[in-house]
Amino acid sequence: MKSTEQKVINFISAHNLISKGDKILIALSGGPDSVFALNFFLKYKKKFQIEIAAAHFNHSLRGDESDADEKFVKRLCSGKGIHFFSKRIDVKGFAKKNKYSVEEAARILRYENLEALAEKNVCDKIVTAHNMSDNAETVLMNLFNGTGLSGLSGIPAARENIVRPLLCLGKNEILKYLEKEKIEFRIDSSNLKDDFRRNFIRNKIIPLIKNGINPKIDEAVFRTSENISRTARIGSDLNDFLIQQFVDAADGYASIDINLKNLFGGELPGEILKKILERNFNIKMQHKDYVKINSLLKNQKGKKAELSKKITAVREEDRIVIGRKEHEPAGSYDLRVGEKINAGAKSFGIDEIVKSSVKYDHSGKTEFIDASVVEDKFILRRWKSGDRFKPLGMKSFKKVSDFLTDLKIPTSERKNQLVLLNRNQIVWIVGLRIDDRVKLNSKSKKIYKLWVN
Repeated sequence: MKSTEQKVINFISAHNLISKGDKILIALSGGPDSVFALNFFLKYKKKFQIEIAAAHFNHSLRGDESDADEKFVKRLCSGKGIHFFSKRIDVKGFAKKNKYSVEEAARILRYENLEALAEKNVCDKIVTAHNMSDNAETVLMNLFNGTGLSGLSGIPAARENIVRPLLCLGKNEILKYLEKEKIEFRIDSSNLKDDFRRNFIRNKIIPLIKNGINPKIDEAVFRTSENISRTARIGSDLNDFLIQQFVDAADGYASIDINLKNLFGGELPGEILKKILERNFNIKMQHKDYVKINSLLKNQKGKKAELSKKITAVREEDRIVIGRKEHEPAGSYDLRVGEKINAGAKSFGIDEIVKSSVKYDHSGKTEFIDASVVEDKFILRRWKSGDRFKPLGMKSFKKVSDFLTDLKIPTSERKNQLVLLNRNQIVWIVGLRIDDRVKLNSKSKKIYKLWVN
């Protein structure tokens, strides 16, 4: 058994990348790395007791050359009896629409389509052919861009169902192996150009480091990234614990107890903020987001900062509240009995019901009022300064602003609080309280159900 192959076998074993009976989907570009991966797993198919399929994506970026790559891998898989999938993806169009670089757009589309193919064809693992040289490029690129521990940890050997068994091999070792075994592969001519950041690092910077500092830079960076990765895992576990203690969060919402800063020299740590934004908003934190969030610690209650990707952070008395900028209701809306309207991200309606249908659920989303004291036309709008009403159970008027303060509604939520009016009088602080003058009583026969969801 050749030493190159043995390295991969040992790496797979050490990181538990492949299990007996797995069906694997290999991302097959036609380049040397993915061709090596295909031939390796085909050779050791019986040893690992696996099924093999391959997927190729034509990025349509290099014209006839891209088409030739697709034909090559299709012929390769056909000759070896491997189940093959191919798809054309519009990288340029996706990049332009979403304001990504071509590199980033291609990466996103590849992984999205690989995941979809794996799920559709019940594949247990997705194999990508990233190697040790790719890892060195990634770590250096992250370093030059400014990064934290996760960026210096390099390319992970496994992430969910994606595995990278060639991370133990350098590019040159893969090329020598293919040359010795007389295995054909394709060369992506765009990799030879320096118009992408990664290519500039690969073609210009790393050769200088190899010639002037360390000829084994790939191995050195790999060892360093593995050491940092182990440290980062410990830090990640600690961050998860602190998030449980100091953060209330859900999809599209996060509330951070500012006392967390006392554990980190007066600032909210970047790694924790990064996790919060990724988990609850599905976005990557930028350095300017970190600066803006921490700047709120020195500001007064109610101060707001707009983050990346339509996210807003607001300073509350003892918390930083982060949320999506929802489609806010604008102006006012006419609402008649029996109708439903959409205002912002919510739906509202008023229905006439019989008394036996009155069922209180205490959710705040449903209320019941005496229809005999109101008209059938209502107005829905945001509350204004000076608005007053008689809260249920009270005999005197109260300002809406004071009512919201008494309930400790966060400043970040108050501005969007809606009120429902009838004959220019507030009948419902939506989701919170109805006016005492419209409450049901023993004589109520005609009833309106107010609802929001």
